[in-house]
Amino acid sequence: MDQPDTRQKLRELRASVAERDRVAIVLQDDPDPDAMSSAMALRTILGRNRQTTPFFSFKPVSRPENRTMVHLLEIAILPATTEALTAFDKIAMVDVQPAYFEGKLPRADIVIDHHPGYTPGAAPFEDVRVKYGATASIMTEYLVAAEEKISERLATALLYGIRTDSLALSRRITDDVLQALVHLYPVANLSMLRQIDRPELPQSFAKVLARVMRRLEFRDRLVTANLGRVDRDDLIVQVADFCLQFEGVEWVAVAGKLGSDLVIALRSYGTGRDNAGEAAKNLFGDIGSAGGHRNMAKAVIPLADWARREGSIRDGAIENRIRDLLAAEIAAESHP
Repeated sequence: MDQPDTRQKLRELRASVAERDRVAIVLQDDPDPDAMSSAMALRTILGRNRQTTPFFSFKPVSRPENRTMVHLLEIAILPATTEALTAFDKIAMVDVQPAYFEGKLPRADIVIDHHPGYTPGAAPFEDVRVKYGATASIMTEYLVAAEEKISERLATALLYGIRTDSLALSRRITDDVLQALVHLYPVANLSMLRQIDRPELPQSFAKVLARVMRRLEFRDRLVTANLGRVDRDDLIVQVADFCLQFEGVEWVAVAGKLGSDLVIALRSYGTGRDNAGEAAKNLFGDIGSAGGHRNMAKAVIPLADWARREGSIRDGAIENRIRDLLAAEIAAESHP
């Protein structure tokens, strides 16, 4: 999208919100850096503050690096409920679209995103650019078009959002990402970025990893593991990230039971036809919330629904079934 088109979108966006409107910005469950930084940018573009335009999520931030980002950049995200959102004049969302929430939103007024696969027309104002590498790139383009001064805090957040959605700029870098980097790098706090990149891991991660490593199974280029009961879903994500580092591993699936749900983290190098987000949707989208990016994805499935489809919620049976399902999906993607 060229600059005149973005300026027109900017006018439409600002016109959609009245001066006295209270706006809720809703982020996906367990918000990632792209979503959080984009929410910060949207609030700046609308000329709002934390009181008039708070951030909401139905599930809190869990990944250690994302929690470090929240702490260092002082990002406040409130717990969302349908009732709480109903009290706002406008409901906006960035890096996510209404269908993701499966009816939990009273409505949607503003949607800005880069993810494909959703039906358009879900909100009066929509700007969905599937060719863009990150929603943070879209928001940077808005800031430039609005001639807004980008603060060090906001530049740092947006730069980190772009980096995480492009795997530290190792994915295909699009023109929108390059343009955003030109504006953000000179302003961002690179020392703070390094702090976010190296978060402290909880001691519980070492205990979980020690237990898992004793029975970790490598099959072809795939590693699967089931952690059993966990009290935090970020442990599932951390183990998945760790396992992707092993030599010869290109796919990882790590599961764990959290409350009444089965949480599955998928990781892929995203080479060739490999796509973790599509695999999650294909395998688990009919029984839970599933999706993500080419290299990382997550599924959250009620254990009762897993049992109805698969017949058993025993840890070993779950691990074996996930392995078989993902192996078949990988083979199908490799030989369409």
